[in-house]
This record gives sequence, structure tokens and C-alpha cells, in this order.
Amino acid sequence: MKYYILGSQVYAFESDGSQDSSIPAGAALMSPAEVAAHISPPKTPEQIREELKATRAAAVAAIKVTTLAGNEFDGDEVSQGRMARAVSSMEDADSVVWVLADNSVIQASRAELKEALRLAGSAQAAIWVI
Repeated sequence: MKYYILGSQVYAFESDGSQDSSIPAGAALMSPAEVAAHISPPKTPEQIREELKATRAAAVAAIKVTTLAGNEFDGDEVSQGRMARAVSSMEDADSVVWVLADNSVIQASRAELKEALRLAGSAQAAIWVI
């Protein structure tokens, strides 16, 4: 296959060694590098930024943290918000029923939720500064 360009229009023709009369006059044969750039043009800075944001968002959504008690908590942003609300409304001796990352249920103390929240926040911060 040979590729020709005229203005912004690209033409593809089977290459049999003969000159194809349907190639527009003035069209230039494209180099392999030009063909590759046309087929897979370089990404714009905005596209690169959006891909990085999506990758980062997926990484944050997948955060899981394990407390010293051995309990694994979801650490995504929604879970962090839930933990923060629980911690801020609880007294030191309080506990609350909590569903862990594996869907098991525990009675979580305020101290353990605070620990999980700190771990999740640290994990998120590490993702954001990559």
C-alpha cells in the first residue's frame, strides 16, 4: 500500500509498481513516518493530561488500606468521605458497624477508622504527586 497526500486529504493505493492514474495531480508520496503520524497522530497536551487524570482517578478508586488490626478498608474518595463523617461525629469510645473491602462486617472503633482514613489519604497523596 502506498499513501499520497494532497492538502489535508490522504489517498491510499495498492502498490503494484505501476503509476495509478487515479492519484490526484500534485499529490505527494508519504514517507513511512508521515503515514505513521497520520494513522496515529501525536497526542495533544490536553489528551495526555486527560489520560493521566483518568489513570490517576482509576488508581484512587482502587485504593485499599489495611489497619494494624488487620482489617482491609476501601480507601477511594467516597469511602474516605464516609470515614471522615463517621470519625468527626463519633466520641473516642464509640464504634460503628462497618463493611470492609471484602464485604465482611466489623464493629469499627473511631481510632481504627481514623487510622484507615489517614492511610487512605496518604495513599491518595502518593498517587497525586507521581
